[in-house]
Amino acid sequence: MGQYSFTRAERLLKGKDFISARKEGKKVTGRNLVVFFKKNNLGIRRLGLAVSSKVGGAVKRSRIKRLLREFFRLNKELFPSSTDIFISVIRGFNPSGYKEVEMEFKLLKF
Repeated sequence: MGQYSFTRAERLLKGKDFISARKEGKKVTGRNLVVFFKKNNLGIRRLGLAVSSKVGGAVKRSRIKRLLREFFRLNKELFPSSTDIFISVIRGFNPSGYKEVEMEFKLLKF
């Protein structure tokens, strides 16, 4: 696969992986995002997303998840290798587009 792909192997799929990333991972809080980083021994970065229904309706939540996945896909090298990354969206986040998501990540210190 190419550098800009987002394969199934790069996704957090199991509930136990989400829970362990949240409980044991390093937490970085931004204005609209909470990001947890937990080392894995897989040699790849894996992404998991959580967008509560308190953020908005299904259309809005799906759009936010698409934008976050796109940022991850294009900027994998910004994230530590061999890490599970779990992103939780804080209520009130309403990005107008990709650039707003990009700015949100630039404000995070990780």
